[in-house]
Amino acid sequence: MAEVLTKPSRRIRNMVMKELRLIIKDKVALLLIFLLPAALIGMLWYVTNQSSMGGMSIGGGGGIGGGVDTGNATSSAVILGIVDLDTTRTYDGEDLSENLTAVFDTLANVTLFNSTADAYRALYEQQIDAYIVIPDGFEANLTINEPTYIEVHYDGNNLLGSASIQGIIQAGTILFRASKLWIRSEVFPGVIIEFTPEGGYLESVFGGFIVIFSSYLGIAMTSAQSIVGDIPLRRMLLTPTSRLEVVVAKVIGYVIIGFFQSLLLVTLWVLAFNLSLNTNFISLVIIMSLSSLTGSATGILISAVAGTRLQANQMFLFVLFGTLILAGFFIDVGILDRILPMNQGLNLLIDTAFKGLSLLDVIDRVLSLFGFSAAAILIATFIFSRKPTLG
Repeated sequence: MAEVLTKPSRRIRNMVMKELRLIIKDKVALLLIFLLPAALIGMLWYVTNQSSMGGMSIGGGGGIGGGVDTGNATSSAVILGIVDLDTTRTYDGEDLSENLTAVFDTLANVTLFNSTADAYRALYEQQIDAYIVIPDGFEANLTINEPTYIEVHYDGNNLLGSASIQGIIQAGTILFRASKLWIRSEVFPGVIIEFTPEGGYLESVFGGFIVIFSSYLGIAMTSAQSIVGDIPLRRMLLTPTSRLEVVVAKVIGYVIIGFFQSLLLVTLWVLAFNLSLNTNFISLVIIMSLSSLTGSATGILISAVAGTRLQANQMFLFVLFGTLILAGFFIDVGILDRILPMNQGLNLLIDTAFKGLSLLDVIDRVLSLFGFSAAAILIATFIFSRKPTLG
């Protein structure tokens, strides 16, 4: 019985070793897997260094930038939290902090909080997109034409929503002043970006996108040829080797390559930008390896469906552009953000490296990635088993 049980594992091990030897011999594949992602991080490092030398500030952190088109700033989809701490009543008319809140309520969906801790927690759990703190003395300062500051807190990882948030804040302060016909009185928004590691804003957010993008699609690109392009596999299938063993062995082989790619990407990302992430290095490698697992399973599924190498390339390009479009950086993808593997991998990286959660805290995302990989492997096996011959 023990010998029967060890035969499949021995066949899988031998096929994994064969797959690794083929990958190592393929210099172009190694170039795409390791050098190209490293080049992307190098380009980001060059851009950020050139920007800092030129005196430019990328990403934010100082204040709401000018030049925002307030005419298109309103967005009912933005959920804005407001913490009103002002207790002063020096203005003859209505309460000014309540008046400012009412103005923002016309531009976004406003949620009121009693404390900054409650608002911070809501932002942390993505129940709101940003929150404003109206400090004590707000009305008193405005009454005597003193500069008045409000704090704007938003999630630094919400690139898609940050422009809308900035536009709403600027439009709200302008409309508030215009409603009182004030010229000298100013309301200055001070921006505080939450949930980003110590280091550059652009380096953290876009660097995280690059490493997840590379670990997922880089492995998917090479594994997309692994079945349809494996001519010796015809002879192997004449032996007792099952189709499931073939698929599992190929997935494992590319996950091993993805593991070493993850070590390289994470090391370059952290060292090149001197980042101080809110998680440990082992957790980062585990997350990246999970992303490689989903990439490997995706590529194997493409290779099982495709009948020729050309079809595999075309299907991969479809997955590539679809993944980029639905990554959440350009459009709001809604519920798909909780389903698509690269989105889940990026959210998992953000939750751990930026927000400081442990892997146990985000176990639902981990299980989601495992579930996607298992489903892709089973579907690939089913499709592969229905093929009488290889194309």
